[in-house]
Amino acid sequence: SKRSIRPLFVALADYCEQRTDGVLTMVMPTIALSNPSGQIERQFLADQNHIHTILSCHQSGNVNLSQHTGINESIVVTKRHSGPKPPTRFINLDRLPFNESEVQDLQDCLDQCSNGQIPNGWGEISYWPAESIASGDWTPAIWRSPELAQAAAQFANDTIMPSMKAAGLSPQLTGPDLTVNYEPADTETPGSFPVLKSKGAEGQTCIQGRPDQYSIPKKRDESIRQANGGSFPEADKILAKAGHLLITDGQNNATARLTAVASDTKFIGYNWMPVSELSATKAKALAVFINSTPGRLQLMRNSGRTMIYPMYRPAGVGNIRIPDLQNDRICQILAECWEQTKDIPVPQFREGECEVRRLWDAAVAQAMDWAPEYLAHLRQQLHQEPHVRGLGYGQYSNDIEDDELDPEPEQDDDEVEE
Repeated sequence: SKRSIRPLFVALADYCEQRTDGVLTMVMPTIALSNPSGQIERQFLADQNHIHTILSCHQSGNVNLSQHTGINESIVVTKRHSGPKPPTRFINLDRLPFNESEVQDLQDCLDQCSNGQIPNGWGEISYWPAESIASGDWTPAIWRSPELAQAAAQFANDTIMPSMKAAGLSPQLTGPDLTVNYEPADTETPGSFPVLKSKGAEGQTCIQGRPDQYSIPKKRDESIRQANGGSFPEADKILAKAGHLLITDGQNNATARLTAVASDTKFIGYNWMPVSELSATKAKALAVFINSTPGRLQLMRNSGRTMIYPMYRPAGVGNIRIPDLQNDRICQILAECWEQTKDIPVPQFREGECEVRRLWDAAVAQAMDWAPEYLAHLRQQLHQEPHVRGLGYGQYSNDIEDDELDPEPEQDDDEVEE
């Protein structure tokens, strides 16, 4: 990547490391252990090394391990290793030690615990197969719950379901084009077209997508519009990418509400990626799945930028495995659930359990012949994730202020990691 200096230091560290028994320890952004753009780097590190331990802290507001940054960071310990490699130990902390006494206590507790809950409420230890590490899947670092990490991986590797890419579905980024070549317009402006713009708490509040902005080409000629039948040719080009289904291109994991929306009308998205290949019925069915617990778990595995405000791009979203929409029974169950819930306001993710998410999971369980109790259990676990609740694991509060969470970052195309 020409936009990151980290690969240079990884290569330099590999060069300096002892060829036989050298140990390399790095502080890395936690998101770099899961984002699609970092996969080659992770595979490179795992090729010659045993990824011995990865330590992350999930205490809200206390996630960094280096100075002058507020992003989630992890300690990665690697050791030269030849032959078959052992599993990797993941240490997920609920808090960081704040003095030498606590450091010693944490060390003593780690010495006593080989797996499971760490004594004195420090967190939890789990292990990840060497085969997954070698493939670049280091995703247990982004979850406080090892159970969610395992479930997300199972859904993502379920060969019974095709990936979006294999199903011929191509989410497209239309936001950058809108930013450069189009500008907001009034609803009545001739030649303007509707756009789904906002993805925050006050943006899309129901699974039925509703436009909240109108756009028009910056460079336009009224005579050409009239000769073109009422629309600007430039608008025709971007509207060809419109879809009945739109998937978020990134959002605050705590304050947002939806991962996908669908409608009977095709729309373009500013902060939403349209999928143009689907009919309205199949779009509705897939919107229910992507908003369900299995859909959210998979989407969150392919994120960039930060933990609290991940960024999603077509390459990662294309890896999500989805139901076979050619199966009429599956499509009908999910689409009917969309019709049932299309006008129900969806609470923010941080608010936890709600009826509409229960209905989505129940429909997915019925369509896929999965145990509804299992999806309900995973949903409850997901509600407890610190970067979803906005609170540390096991912490509770009745009044979480919006300004205590990361604000929505401005659109910045230079941040695209892929």
